[in-house]
Amino acid sequence: MTNEAFEFVDAHHHLWDLKSGIRYGWLTDKPFHGHPSGDYSAIMKDYLVTDLQREGAPVNLIKSVHIETADGEIDTVRETEWLQKVADEHGMPNGIIARVDLAADNAASELDRHMQYANFRGVRMLSFIGLDFLDDPAFRRGFNALQKRDLIYDMDAGWPQMGKAFDLARDFPRSTIILGHCGFPKQRTVPYFNEWRKGIQHLAKAPNVACKLSGLAMVDHEWTVETIRPWIEVCIEAFGPSRCMFGTNWPLDGLFSDYPAVVNAYREIVSGYSADEQRQLFRTTAEGWYRI
Repeated sequence: MTNEAFEFVDAHHHLWDLKSGIRYGWLTDKPFHGHPSGDYSAIMKDYLVTDLQREGAPVNLIKSVHIETADGEIDTVRETEWLQKVADEHGMPNGIIARVDLAADNAASELDRHMQYANFRGVRMLSFIGLDFLDDPAFRRGFNALQKRDLIYDMDAGWPQMGKAFDLARDFPRSTIILGHCGFPKQRTVPYFNEWRKGIQHLAKAPNVACKLSGLAMVDHEWTVETIRPWIEVCIEAFGPSRCMFGTNWPLDGLFSDYPAVVNAYREIVSGYSADEQRQLFRTTAEGWYRI
């Protein structure tokens, strides 16, 4: 695609307003140790939609999907309410993925509260990264409530959870699952890559799962086109352009680059694909899966 024809839908970003009264514990409290991005003190300040739109303007950012950020907020509907007001005023974010504990007894009623807001699309459960909860009966009860409401599950799962993730997708065939951050590969060794690739290929057999190409800089802080290329190419080969979409993970990945550099690196990696396939990867897959 030429620069004139290029349009970008950011399938994964974050916003926060520290003056809103919403609690962002990971930003306002002492930074917690072990975060993949390392020292993130540089972003412990407001990051608003106008900042995103300014940074995305050089690559023609036209729509976006916000992924929950309010760690520590007791009533997560407050974040959805704030984001809807932002969207109504500024035209973004077009999709909102909120935090809901699907294993909680009140999961169904919490989903209904979020559904009052037009741009709400589904749920992420970041606090459970790395835990094998996908076959837990309480979680599956909440997941069934999600499926009944035709909502999206934005899934954080590493390769060790890919088997259970596939089983979840198979057992709930009417659900919509979007794997975040290429399965969040946490190491850059050949043995790890091989196990991760097998996990991705297995999960891709589930037709109701899509893959988000994002977040690779959280582990690869000195990334280049060539260091992120293999992870992106494996995902696209497994899922296909109709089930892959690009996201920036902004502003977290902004600790290690600038917005146009990330998007243009993606463009270079997929430059051999057809114009229609590139349009899927950068725009229409995200629009379709997130219904925006």
